[in-house]
Amino acid sequence: MQAYHSYKAEDFLTDDSFIAWVYNRDAAAAAFWSGWMAQPQPNRAEALLAKDILEALNLPETEVTEATLTHETGQILRRVSQQPETRSLPVFRRSWWLAAATLILLLGAGWLVWRIPQKSPWLTSLLPEARPNDGVVEQANRTSKPVRVTLPDGSTVRLQPNSRIQHVAGFGQQVRAVVLTGEAFFDVVPNPKVPFLVYARDVVTRVVGTSFTVKAYDDLPQVTVAVRTGRVTVYSRKELEQQRNVEKPEVTGVVLTPNQQVVFNAKQEIFRKELVENPVFIAKNATSVSFEFDDVPLTEVFRRIEETYEIDIVYNESLLQKCSLTASLTGLSLYEQLRLISKSLQGSYEVTDGKVLILATGCGE
Repeated sequence: MQAYHSYKAEDFLTDDSFIAWVYNRDAAAAAFWSGWMAQPQPNRAEALLAKDILEALNLPETEVTEATLTHETGQILRRVSQQPETRSLPVFRRSWWLAAATLILLLGAGWLVWRIPQKSPWLTSLLPEARPNDGVVEQANRTSKPVRVTLPDGSTVRLQPNSRIQHVAGFGQQVRAVVLTGEAFFDVVPNPKVPFLVYARDVVTRVVGTSFTVKAYDDLPQVTVAVRTGRVTVYSRKELEQQRNVEKPEVTGVVLTPNQQVVFNAKQEIFRKELVENPVFIAKNATSVSFEFDDVPLTEVFRRIEETYEIDIVYNESLLQKCSLTASLTGLSLYEQLRLISKSLQGSYEVTDGKVLILATGCGE
């Protein structure tokens, strides 16, 4: 039996059984590794990192010739280490060649995973709760398509092109925190005891278990956080750091619920809360909800929309209590639905602080 509990990512990458499991090529390997991963392994993060690399590569079963590997590996290693070219390369065992081949394909695919032995000072300032000797893992997407990353706690990240995330090697033990540059969609595994933090330029997003998108490109003046499911709180990093050593910190964050987003302007240091550009159905039974209305009271129409999108619609009930709607809203976006309803009332609507305000004084008759 292999001592898998002591494997590093590079060891998993050269293990035939592990590769067979990732690519679903062997039933026995699938059964073994599924059971192994379900146990509390000390190096589960290493296995997940290797799994992400293999899935990103989607390696074919064809062999790479040793001659090609000898040449290409020398080129890659010289570029990485910035050492002058040597006349020959020593002979290594087959697993080393497979690791080298993986490195070549990895770099060629634009999917980079770097290990930094020690935390850099800037990361230490962001993640003071982490242990000082923890190394850093950086994963960068240099491809033209989104890449899926699995974090050590099982949370997943859909990393967009020209984006990268960093976290300490001890991720999940005392703190779950990542530093994002670019854009990513996070689907976080719930763990009330260890909140999940995303540091993105001037903004810190704190969640327990939810799914959301953070957009924080260096060349954009704003940072945007948009929620798909659950609940998140967004803070100014500056304010959070100022309160870090206060005995009873009072940090005012912006709370977001599904289909809401917040835009942070770094120059003005203000948050603007609003609805996302394309709100989606949130309710579990949303697909079975009918948006065909035949003389239906407007209060019921608003209730159905609120529950489907999990948003708040504010209106004057006393003015609209006798109003009804006869219309088909099926297949329309939320904003198209609101425009049609507002038009029937000879009124309008606006979005303020993530809520919809219906501006109408009567039924429009």
